[in-house]
Formats: sequence, C-alpha cells, structure tokens
Amino acid sequence: MALRRPPRLRLCARLPDFFLLLLFRGCLIGAVNLKSSNRTPVVQEFESVELSCIITDSQTSDPRIEWKKIQDEQTTYVFFDNKIQVKPVTPVCRVPKAVPVGKMATLHCQESEGHPRPHYSWYRNDVPLPTDSRANPRFRNSSFHLNSETGTLVFTAVHKDDSGQYYCIASNDAGSARCEEQEMEVYDLNIGGIIGGVLVVLAVLALITLGICCAYRRGYFINNKQDGESYKNPGKPDGVNYIRTDEEGDFRHKSSFVI
Repeated sequence: MALRRPPRLRLCARLPDFFLLLLFRGCLIGAVNLKSSNRTPVVQEFESVELSCIITDSQTSDPRIEWKKIQDEQTTYVFFDNKIQVKPVTPVCRVPKAVPVGKMATLHCQESEGHPRPHYSWYRNDVPLPTDSRANPRFRNSSFHLNSETGTLVFTAVHKDDSGQYYCIASNDAGSARCEEQEMEVYDLNIGGIIGGVLVVLAVLALITLGICCAYRRGYFINNKQDGESYKNPGKPDGVNYIRTDEEGDFRHKSSFVI
C-alpha cells in the first residue's frame, strides 16, 4: 500500500538549552504503523525544525494524529485535536509590596509563549481565589475581581485580610506553570500621627515667622551703611578762600565778601 504522510509538524525550539534533541520511535498503535524519516533531529535554539510522521500501515481510514513531548519523565501534548499545543513558561508576576487599607491594588500575571493562550488563576496562601470575591462567602471581607484572560487581579479597596503570599498559575491544554510567591502587606494609616506631624510643621513655621518679625522690629535686618555724601566736608561759601599758614596751623580768612 502507498505510504501516507500526515500533516507535518513544524516547531520552533525555545528550550533553555543551546540544542534541542528530539527522539522518535516507530511503533504500532491501534493497528497503525508509523515511522519517521529523521528519528534524531538536532536543531539550534530558536531555529525551526520539521518533524515527519509516516503511516506505513493502517486499518483505519482516518487515524488521529497526536504529537507528544517526553521531558524529565513527563509527557505533554504538542499537537492534539488538529491544534498545536505549547506548554506555558513561568509567568511574570507583579505584586505590590505594601498597600494602605482602603486603597486600590492591582496584581499582574503575564505569559507570552504558551499556545493556545493560557488562562490565569491567582492563589493567596495556597488558596485559589475566585474570579469575583462576592461570589464566595469565604472572601466576604475582600473586594476583588480576577480576569482569567489577562491575568489581572484588581482589589477595589484592600482589607487587612488581603495580606498574604500571592502567586499566579498560567495553564492551557498542554500544561501549566507558576510564578514564585510574593508577599503583599496591607497596613493601617495612622491618621493621628499624620495630623500630629502636620501640626508640628505648622508650629515650627509659625515660630520661624515670629522670629523673623521680631528681628525686623529690632533692626537686625536694617542696612547700617550711611550715604557717603553725609560724611563730606561742608561746602565753601562763594567768594571766600582759606589759606593755611605754618604759624597758625589752621585756616584763616583771606579775602572779604563781595557785596
């Protein structure tokens, strides 16, 4: 009988190693005999590779083709139900470290390599959170909403009970991955301390202003330099000349006034 080639699988390697080694074995499953033209392909990271699957013998006219990956003794789907499947990688999570009571808080979880696009779920102290806190009486003191499509967890007004260790899991049909736990602390605002601090600052400013006013009144900030003209000798009358003699040691009248 003629050999049939199911749709080939074209992959882009994204493992952390420099090389990706895939091994394929010919086998007989459900009266379908398969083989591959290249059983030990080696490809560099981020380069494409084409994997072949050839049906040499089959007792069914429409066999179902599945691609799976075996790594670390774990099996995950790569191609199933006519769809390419990629397991999510570790998502990136952002959790605020400290938030005051009554304020809004937003937690983010993002993963960009899983296919199909993963769904997100958040956990607090290893307890799964519902998409809406109002739907579960266990979280009646909380006010949050989880968007499982975008991975965003929004608290409209945090409560003390919202403090804890948070982490996110991204999952699809091929598998799941989670980020590390991050702590969010919810603290009370010290209203009395804030008011006291404001009063202290106002009192200090008032004392500084009063001191400046007193210094002005006492003349500490007045310019004591006099106008240089006030220290000049008085002007001489018109028509009068003064001559200094050695005997007198002073000035004497030389000529009379002209009337």
